[in-house]
Amino acid sequence: MNQPHTGLPIRPPLPAHRPPGLPREPSKESAARVLRHAAELLHPRIPAFAESALRELRSASSYYGNPLLAPPDLRESAHTALECFVGGMVEPSRMAESGEYAWHTGGRRAEEGVPLQAVLHAYRVGGAEIWDTLVGLVMRDCPDQGHLMAFAANEVWGRVDRDTALVVEAHRRTAGRLPEDDGRKQLPLLKVLLRGYTEVTRVSAIAVALGLPLHARYAVALLRGSDAERSVTDPVREVLDGMELHWCPQENGLAVVALLGDRSVEDLAAAIPASPGRRCGISTVVSGLMELGRAREFAELALNSCSTDGELARLADRMPGAFILARPDLAREFAVQVLGPVLEGDPLERDHLLATLAAWLDCQGSTEEAGKRLYCHRNTVLNRLRRLERLTGRLLAHPRDVVDLAFALESHRLADRQT
Repeated sequence: MNQPHTGLPIRPPLPAHRPPGLPREPSKESAARVLRHAAELLHPRIPAFAESALRELRSASSYYGNPLLAPPDLRESAHTALECFVGGMVEPSRMAESGEYAWHTGGRRAEEGVPLQAVLHAYRVGGAEIWDTLVGLVMRDCPDQGHLMAFAANEVWGRVDRDTALVVEAHRRTAGRLPEDDGRKQLPLLKVLLRGYTEVTRVSAIAVALGLPLHARYAVALLRGSDAERSVTDPVREVLDGMELHWCPQENGLAVVALLGDRSVEDLAAAIPASPGRRCGISTVVSGLMELGRAREFAELALNSCSTDGELARLADRMPGAFILARPDLAREFAVQVLGPVLEGDPLERDHLLATLAAWLDCQGSTEEAGKRLYCHRNTVLNRLRRLERLTGRLLAHPRDVVDLAFALESHRLADRQT
């Protein structure tokens, strides 16, 4: 029987066969194989991809897009997270790594005071960037297999969801263990100031948010080493001996911002517990929050002057060394100009002459005391010092020459340590 004509176009019959190359029911194995191939294509591109993903994150996130608020280790953290995630798709034995790193990241960001919403946003942006890039690589390298990525989507987004859930849970658990209202949420603002931000209007607003005076006596201490950590349950703000201390985690250690009141830098040094596994540098006093960046630089110079673990250095006691560390290139040049013939000579003689000069200076110019320190006769000390004078053309009887030799010796020590 003829069907009545409805006026609508006649629907063409379905083809008897599927297009070539399209399997009837793509297997999980086929999808997994294509996904792994895409991950293998992406893995060597991780450094460039990480930079691209960071640009997208900074564009999409007002928090991470602010270079003053974004965590200082953002680039390294993003690179590691992407390496773990993509590496887990290339090598199944590494599948758990991205989840472990997500847990670590969530806890660390909570300790740093980074809002959970910002961390969550970062992981979502990263997941979208990974997926778009994987699909693009497959479509460019093997377009005939591109349809299989639709079946791999569950695998990719399942891992993204897992890592996101771990970030959220770690952040919440860590935040739940922290003391309430201890100033941790203000840590990002404090880090802004430590990085040298000086726009007066906004620094005034930050001062209000922190509850700190804009103009007051401040100092900064920097701690690094195996013991330069505090428990997540330790307060980040405390009042000790009349000083208000703010403990601020840094990328490679710990900073202490001290509102000194009428206390001194020596009081701050006494308030920092001694530890054999760390070094500490303390700035001179600065006059307000706008100078915290400069104080942090001063503390860094003092810290870098430390020669052994367990040492605490106040910048006020290390000024010559600070000049040297601030311009190690000039320090090396000065050391060569003054001590060049000594440094270029026989290594054994060089070491003896430099050690003798150092001992003589430490012993206030006493050859007898220097000999005791070096376990040699005072005549040996005298002979070495005369040899030093002949080589350098400087006379230890001339005060200006002594200044040159002392500064050149310290330049050689510190500048050589920086290489």
